[in-house]
Amino acid sequence: MATWIWVTIIAATSQSLRTAQQKNLKQALGDIGASFVRFSYAIPFAWAGISVYAYSTGQYLPALNLVYVFWILLAGVMQIIFTVLLVTLFSHRSFAAGTAFSKTEVLMAAIFEALILGYLVSFRVGFAIVLGVIAVFFLSLSKSKTSFSNLGKSFLTKETALGLGSGAFLGFCTVAFRAATDSLEGSDLVLRASFTGGVAVLFQSLIMGSWMWFKARDQLIRTFIEWRRAYLVGLFGAVTTACWFYAFSANAVAPVRALGQVELLIALGISFFFFKERPNIKEICAVLLLAASILIVILEA
Repeated sequence: MATWIWVTIIAATSQSLRTAQQKNLKQALGDIGASFVRFSYAIPFAWAGISVYAYSTGQYLPALNLVYVFWILLAGVMQIIFTVLLVTLFSHRSFAAGTAFSKTEVLMAAIFEALILGYLVSFRVGFAIVLGVIAVFFLSLSKSKTSFSNLGKSFLTKETALGLGSGAFLGFCTVAFRAATDSLEGSDLVLRASFTGGVAVLFQSLIMGSWMWFKARDQLIRTFIEWRRAYLVGLFGAVTTACWFYAFSANAVAPVRALGQVELLIALGISFFFFKERPNIKEICAVLLLAASILIVILEA
């Protein structure tokens, strides 16, 4: 089995653990503070990993170039905007349809990858992506009163605009991160991908931290006070970022994002086995569709 498949599964698993820890910190840090530690506490772990790998392999860090700086800055800003849009979406009482539309980021990634990098997915992978998007629609709407019959009516709502916007920005930033990594010189993909991840969290921490100093200083201060609980978010965040970036550069972005939906299956498994929550018929259909989508991507690799 291709290496990028295992790396993607590790990324999805680590992301699930990071998200769970962020949820545990929301009450103590607030939404913005819990989001910020995803970047800030990943810095020492990311750069420690980069340093150890570079030293053990006898390599120097890649040299920056203007193309790389352009893509990494653009991708970092896009990811911050995505986070803001998603947090805003969750502040609305009725956001089921918007959440469903935000899951179109896999399709968005495929479109942007074709436009920017000139890569077109195969018919089978394209079918798997569409199947996966349908599956996450089922999951997003499974416990909502929103039905598929009136889903079309929700296209003109603010929640849908936020959902589609967040999906578009996330899809774009993943392709931009791939473009940044590809612009670095060197044949060692692990070093180039991890270096991009380290630069990204450093830049995003600086931007978001500066904004919080003026707009949410109390939450910024609390992120340092709660370091004993927040460092796990940074650890999982650093592993997640490095694995995602490796997978994005080892293979096309769209199939990686499609396979990354395995995170939803992991979350559902935790919900079923540990919290004894029984899935409804929509969730069962979604799991079967999502599993089929992931299997198609794996068989295509």
